[in-house]
Amino acid sequence: MLLLLITLEQTSLVYPPFGHTMGIHRGTPSYLALLTGRKLEVSRTEGIWAVKFPFLDNPKTFADDDELTVFAVNSGKDQIIYNIGFTGLGMYGYSGVRDSALWNPCGITGDLSGNVFVVDRNNNRVVKLLFDGEKLLYRKSIGKFGILEGYFNDPVQVSETDEGEIFVTDRLNNRVQVFDTTGKYLREIKGLVRPTGVFARSSKDRFYRLKKDYLYVIDNGKQRINLLTTYGTPIRNVEYTEMGLDSAMFEYIATDFYGQVYMTDSKNHCIHIFDPELNYLTSFGHKGKGDGEFLYPRGITIWRRFGQVFVLDSWSVQYFWVGIDGWLRDIRPSRFKPGNGTTIYYFTTQPCRV
Repeated sequence: MLLLLITLEQTSLVYPPFGHTMGIHRGTPSYLALLTGRKLEVSRTEGIWAVKFPFLDNPKTFADDDELTVFAVNSGKDQIIYNIGFTGLGMYGYSGVRDSALWNPCGITGDLSGNVFVVDRNNNRVVKLLFDGEKLLYRKSIGKFGILEGYFNDPVQVSETDEGEIFVTDRLNNRVQVFDTTGKYLREIKGLVRPTGVFARSSKDRFYRLKKDYLYVIDNGKQRINLLTTYGTPIRNVEYTEMGLDSAMFEYIATDFYGQVYMTDSKNHCIHIFDPELNYLTSFGHKGKGDGEFLYPRGITIWRRFGQVFVLDSWSVQYFWVGIDGWLRDIRPSRFKPGNGTTIYYFTTQPCRV
């Protein structure tokens, strides 16, 4: 990356160029209805997950490599909404307690084979689905209400690594539970306080520059983010007060190619950005409906191969690319004299060449 240090606006996230999106970088219910011809009622958005399925890829060209399938949770309607190509819109879900029903779904994730996992919060389970390229098909339910291994008491979010480990926050049991993709219980991670958000990465995951087995968990009333190993060894945690905030409501987490951590904050209507070890870097966005603005952002997902970012808030989904911000920190010496060299100190939010 090349960095221009003098800029008038935040560029930690940037909108794609016109030629890539034809100027369209925000989807609203009315726009999607116009595009697809299907009426869409949005109520209480939650998680979002974007992926390039190999079975939808044309191996003879690179032109479609950035054309993703995006799944968004419309929790108030007990639905999962997803795109079928550029102009198709699919929906899965109906309210209820039956195996294939959903009741207050929240977090969502999946893998390249077409598996999709969604937390069915009020039914205290994780629902496993299969995407066949056009439809989401019910496969099985994982867990039920309880305190034993493999049981849940208010599950909230879910994250899957490329190793096929499924991490689920079990809020009222104060733990994260880990399963394989068949639903087999593997282990639990304790020492958390009412955990909600979760994001896991393994050293075998694709599209990471540095290979780490890291687990990020939001807990303590959505006011703290924790860094642990994927087996639960604590490394670090950060409270909202350490970021200079008066209050916060941390929601969902995603990471990019360099492992930088992006976390939505519905209280402050922004996205907080950290390095992989949770050193706070900057925050992006503020309250509003304009460019670079959010209304109660929740779900966030990043397709790391190309740095494609999708953010779901209360009324829209926005599409960004990972960008970079930089600030001058110091120039020395303070007084210039003939023959002296000059040292410029600067800070950037991503590894880059200046």
